[in-house]
Amino acid sequence: MLSALSVGIVAAVLWLLLGAPRLHVAGPLKPSDVYDGIKIALAIVAGAGGVVALVVGYRRQHLNEVSEQREHGKAFTDRFGAAADQLGADQPAARMAGAYAMARLADEWRQERQTCIDVLCGYLRMPHAPDPPSDESAFVAWQREREIRKTVLRLIAAHLRDDSPESWQGYDLDFSGAVLDEAYFRGARFTGGDIIFANALFVGHGRDQVVFDEVEFAGGSCVYFRLAEFRSGSVRFDRAVFNGGWVSFDSARFTGARTNFRDATFSAGEVRFEDAEFTDGVVDFAGSTFTGTVMDFGEHRLQSLHATIPPARFTGGTVDFSRTATFTHPPRFGLQAAPEGLLLPPGTDISDLP
Repeated sequence: MLSALSVGIVAAVLWLLLGAPRLHVAGPLKPSDVYDGIKIALAIVAGAGGVVALVVGYRRQHLNEVSEQREHGKAFTDRFGAAADQLGADQPAARMAGAYAMARLADEWRQERQTCIDVLCGYLRMPHAPDPPSDESAFVAWQREREIRKTVLRLIAAHLRDDSPESWQGYDLDFSGAVLDEAYFRGARFTGGDIIFANALFVGHGRDQVVFDEVEFAGGSCVYFRLAEFRSGSVRFDRAVFNGGWVSFDSARFTGARTNFRDATFSAGEVRFEDAEFTDGVVDFAGSTFTGTVMDFGEHRLQSLHATIPPARFTGGTVDFSRTATFTHPPRFGLQAAPEGLLLPPGTDISDLP
C-alpha cells in the first residue's frame, strides 16, 4: 500500500517536472507522443524502483537499529544480573568484584543508574555487627565484610565529588539503618536528591571515623540523619558548607561520639536538631560561621499534621558553640536558661535565642 502510494506520488511529480505533456486519447499517435509516453513510463519505473529501494533500505536500517538496541539493553541487563549475583556470593572476593562491577555499570548505563546505585546502597543496609566478635574465625569474616562495605562507600563517595568522570550528584542515596564505622565523604557535594541516613549507626573503632569534611550541602538536596545514632568514634563535618538544602538531625542520638563542625559555614538552607538527644560525647562548632542558615534546636510545630516535635534534650555531654567565629544568625533553642553542657559564645544570653 505504501509503495503503491509512493509510486503514484512520484509519477505525478515527474509528470509535472516534464512539463505536463498532453497525450491524445483519440486518433493515431504521433512519434513525439510515443516518445513522451516512453519517457514517462521509464521515469515512473525508475522512480518506483527508487522509492521501493528507499523504503526497503529504511526498514532494514530501522530493524537493525531496533535489534542493536535490544542487544545493547540485553547486554546491560546481563551485566546487572551478573554483578548482583557477585554481590550476593559467599566468597568475599566475589562480593568485592561485584561492587566494582555494579559501580562501573552505573557509570555506563545512565538509563538505570539510579537502580544500580540503589543496589549498592541496599548492600550497605544489610545486617552487619557494629562491634567485632570475639571468636577468631568470626572476626576474620567480620573484617572481610567490613572491607567490602568500606569499598562500597568509597565508590559512592568518589562519584559525589566534582572531579568524578561520571557524577552521581543529584541521585538518591538510601543508607537507612546502615552501620557506618568508616566512611570517607571528604569533598562530596550533595546537590539534589534525597540522602537518607535515617536510623543509621555511626560507630568507630580506634582511629576509624566517618568524615564529611569539606562537604557541600547545596540547594535542592535533602539530607536526613533522623533517628541516627552517633555512638562512638568521631564524625567530622569540618569545613563543611551548608549553603542550601535541608539537613535534618531530628530525633538523632549523640550518645558517645565526638561530632565536629569545626570551621563549618552555615550560610543558607535549614539544619534541624529537634528532638535530638545529647547524652554523652561532644558536639563541637569551633570556628564555625552562622550567617544565614536556619538552625533549630527548639520545639517545632507541624501545622499540616497538628503535631509538635519537642526540642532537643541536653542530659549530658557537651554541645559547644563558645568558639564560633561568626554568630550573626544564631541557632534557635527556645529555652530561657542554658542547660548544663550547652556552651554559648561569651556575652550571649540563651533567652535572646528564641
